[in-house]
Amino acid sequence: MRWESVASSSNNEIYHLFKEDKKILTLILNPFSNSARVECEKQKRVFLIRKEGFRRNKIVLRNEYGIKIGELGQENKESFIDVNEERFFYTTHNNPLAELVLYKESKDKPFVSCGLSTKEGSATVHFKKEKQLSDTSHPGLLMALCWYMFLPVTKENVVELAAS
Repeated sequence: MRWESVASSSNNEIYHLFKEDKKILTLILNPFSNSARVECEKQKRVFLIRKEGFRRNKIVLRNEYGIKIGELGQENKESFIDVNEERFFYTTHNNPLAELVLYKESKDKPFVSCGLSTKEGSATVHFKKEKQLSDTSHPGLLMALCWYMFLPVTKENVVELAAS
């Protein structure tokens, strides 16, 4: 699977997720309202991304009704994602290009990895997922969160690769 940036303006950033050559998901980010609109087949959802807590140190994901469905944070020097009271950990590294790995118990057994790859001089974002991902409560949401966390790295590296 791969992500492609379709359009970007001051109001919205639009991305499509392709599996082989078939578009399976559209993601529209609104940086002003910190919202993400997801369209997949016949479903449309809106998610709100907010910094909460005493020092605004937690990133909380809420659905269109304001119900908390996920949280990103740190514990024991490990970064985590809680989705529907299920905890996953993640790490980023260069392998040789930037990559984000989502795992439950061991980094050696990742659920999802999201990384950059280059083909003919252009950089694209690719996903690899394991079969046990489909056994989780919201596999699509986990993949979207991985992509969202990896987005700043992607933007930075794509600009660097384009300049070289």
